[in-house]
Amino acid sequence: MKKLFSIMLITLAFSAAASAQQVEKLFDKYMEDVRFQYIYDGSDIDKKEGKWTNKGQKMLTLNRAETGLVKSFSDEVNAAIKTDGYKQTTFVRNGTNRVSNYEKETPGKKDGLTVIQNNETHIMFIWESYSK
Repeated sequence: MKKLFSIMLITLAFSAAASAQQVEKLFDKYMEDVRFQYIYDGSDIDKKEGKWTNKGQKMLTLNRAETGLVKSFSDEVNAAIKTDGYKQTTFVRNGTNRVSNYEKETPGKKDGLTVIQNNETHIMFIWESYSK
């Protein structure tokens, strides 16, 4: 029984570690896709913001795509946010425009996500990373 319990704990730990980086996998998946504009801004690396140091920002932008691609990308983004354990901090809706902000803080690290969606034809996904 102890062996079974130990194996289950080890399996759970590995599966949690493997799924804990879904947001990063999204950027890796789409950064070379010609339908997306990918921006990595490392110019602010080590810029102090209170007790946190900005380690950079990544952005994926999908403009004027077919509705199916915007919907599937939006679904992937939402699944990654949920899987990685981000908590929604703000939501603003103005007509068909939506802006959602999410945060996740672990010891020594804080990540912030912003999802901006417009008319189901445009979506921007922004990831900012901070460390202490």
